[in-house]
Amino acid sequence: MDRMQAVCFSGHRNVHFNMDDSDIGRIFQQELTNTIKNAINAGYNTFYTGMAKGFDIIAAEAVLHERYDHQESIKLMCIIPYRGQESKWAQKWQKRHDRVLKASDGVQVLNDGFVTGCYHERNRHLVDNASLLIGLYSGKAGGTSHTFDYAEQRGLKIVNIWDKLGGYLLERTTN
Repeated sequence: MDRMQAVCFSGHRNVHFNMDDSDIGRIFQQELTNTIKNAINAGYNTFYTGMAKGFDIIAAEAVLHERYDHQESIKLMCIIPYRGQESKWAQKWQKRHDRVLKASDGVQVLNDGFVTGCYHERNRHLVDNASLLIGLYSGKAGGTSHTFDYAEQRGLKIVNIWDKLGGYLLERTTN
């Protein structure tokens, strides 16, 4: 795959949206969809997701929706930090995870089981194989922060949907 035509995603796991029942959910979904469409129109055709619950899976689902309209050229690649990462998630997230995997164009599992640093390894893999990062980053420290920093160091273009929403996203921790 050509890195120059590839996009990766990074965003907070603990940010969840009710897409149907909240204005911010609908606004977020529209911004994400528009950003993906803009990437496709600019020639990007491969999208890498790290398959974390939250933003990664939501973004992957949006790519699959767009792929339906652009089947000739859009690829979704799933990069999983370790086999079974989803095993302790709530069932609704496990089902979403499984649906994305089944619909994807490729899956790469980086480790057979959890190992220290596997999320960092996954994030670097995503960035190293893309030239555009589409993310949801609020400025809080953590994996998304490190991924954005690494993407900047590597010279990726970065689109932060958080900035487009003015930071009005509702955050809550859920399973």
